[in-house]
Amino acid sequence: MQRNPPQNASLGLEGFATRLTQLIAQSTPSQAEFARRIGISTGFLSDVVRGLKKPGTEFFYAIRTEFGASIDWLLTGEGTMFGRNDIDLDLLRNIELYIAVARSAVVDGDPTAKALLLLCQAGHLQEALADPALTDFLERIAPHSDLNLAAELYNSHLWYHDPTFRRRNLLAAAQAHFEAQKPHDKRAAFANMANSTVQINFGGSQRNAGRDYYEK
Repeated sequence: MQRNPPQNASLGLEGFATRLTQLIAQSTPSQAEFARRIGISTGFLSDVVRGLKKPGTEFFYAIRTEFGASIDWLLTGEGTMFGRNDIDLDLLRNIELYIAVARSAVVDGDPTAKALLLLCQAGHLQEALADPALTDFLERIAPHSDLNLAAELYNSHLWYHDPTFRRRNLLAAAQAHFEAQKPHDKRAAFANMANSTVQINFGGSQRNAGRDYYEK
């Protein structure tokens, strides 16, 4: 598929906590006041500033709305504190939802999340949205606030402008992320061994792995 250069700014989180501290000092007399104005607890804001927690997209929406701050500057360090906003927060919000669905399917084993992933991958999103059970699932699920993963997926999919293609690939990438974190099931590895005939080259001779390695 042909890809065009990305029009949105890419995310880079280095120095985010430092810039957030600068914005707080510039905008309000205290962390408590800053937290109150964007609708979060002082404790959560303190954890974000110290790098103990990563905020979700709603955090950045609130900062942009309340203070007019540049999310580009806050997340990437580019531009000025109250400059341009080219980062697509709507896309970032969608990615957080995709991550939550993928995590629910892979980590929690939720059958509704699994069904939703399969329907999206097969190109049957409209059928999925017409199903009351799937619609209810989407209403209940909370976006997954993993800013590092969301930023990674955001940056890797800026090239794709077809929304269907982008959504399918973002969901697949999020699913692959959680699949890769699953522990190796060693019992299943032995129970499901196939009758392999892969050739292994031992210098001048070859044997069929799993079939005749121990044959005399």
